[in-house]
Formats: sequence, C-alpha cells, structure tokens
Amino acid sequence: MLAALAALAIAGLGLTGCDSKAGTAAVVNGTRISETQLSDYLAPNAQPITATNGDGSSFSVPARVFVLQYLIRNQVFPLLLARTGSPVNEDELRADRAAAIGGDEATLQKQIAAVGLRPRFEEVLLRDRELTDLVGKKLTTQQQITDAVAKIKDVVTINPRFGSWDNASLTIVDLSKKQLPSMLSFDGTLPGDVKAPAGQ
Repeated sequence: MLAALAALAIAGLGLTGCDSKAGTAAVVNGTRISETQLSDYLAPNAQPITATNGDGSSFSVPARVFVLQYLIRNQVFPLLLARTGSPVNEDELRADRAAAIGGDEATLQKQIAAVGLRPRFEEVLLRDRELTDLVGKKLTTQQQITDAVAKIKDVVTINPRFGSWDNASLTIVDLSKKQLPSMLSFDGTLPGDVKAPAGQ
C-alpha cells in the first residue's frame, strides 16, 4: 500500500519550487514547515520508502522527503479548493474516512510503523487521501484543474536540499545525495544521482 502513496491521483496539478530559509523545509502560502516538524514524524528506524512514478516505475526516497510531500499537500489542497469557491467541508472529509483507511486500520498502522514513521503520520496520510478524493469530486474536468492550479501559482517554496517540485506529479524530484542534510545518510540511489547515458 505504501509503495504507491507518492503517486498523485490528479494529473496536471503543478506547483513551483524555489529557495527557503535555513531550518525551513518548505513554505506553503506563508505557512512554514520546519525541518524539526519533519523529525516529529520519523522514528529512529526510519527507512527509505519505495514510491511509484506515474509510468509505474519505482524509486526510493528518504522518509523525511516522503513526509514533506504529504505535509505540503495537506495545506495545498484546502487552499486550491478555497480559491475555486469550494472550501474544504470537514463533514465531507469525515464521511470519506473509511474509504481513506482502505480497510483495516491496524494493518495501515503496522505498515506505517514498518517503514519507521511514527503513528502520528497516519493522520497526515489519511488527510491527504480524504483531500485528494474531495478535490477529485469537486474538480471533474481537466479545464477545472488547470484553472484551479492557476489560482495557486507560486504558493509553495521548498528548500533545495530536499530537491525540487515536479509540476506534473506534485512530488519532490531531482534530490541527490549531495543535497541531503549532514545528519541524513542514504545508501540507495536517488533520482538526482542517476546519470543520463552518453549522448542524451
């Protein structure tokens, strides 16, 4: 289940990434997400998480980056809905809670713990699922999505140490080992470390 969580359900949703101040992981519409906040969701055994690209290929991403994507989206989706005249309705979100859990909540909690995320990340994950579903219900055409994205242009900035935003998938891309903070270690290959074949 967690392997596919990084894929965005709504095609074409885009944001722009740029620099942030030291100690800040990202800023969404003026609201700061600190690197310390990210740590609150990570257990000491946090492992790289396998995520899935839109084309079905997979890659590993540090847990800290994975969590950051969800924290950002939890702020972006309500902003997107508010600016298109359909503010988030908490009753609607609660009605979708069972679908967001996807079956057995105990199983979901075990999966979260298995990759080294703290139990509190469950609420972040479920909120993302609920909001994604709500956006899908309210914005039903590509034109509506395009218009909505235009209204939240440039609301997100991200510390380049975490990579940069991919405009199509709302995921952090181009992260390489040299961008990781000194306190992080990662043995795998990150997207920014992959070299294109000669001649490309």
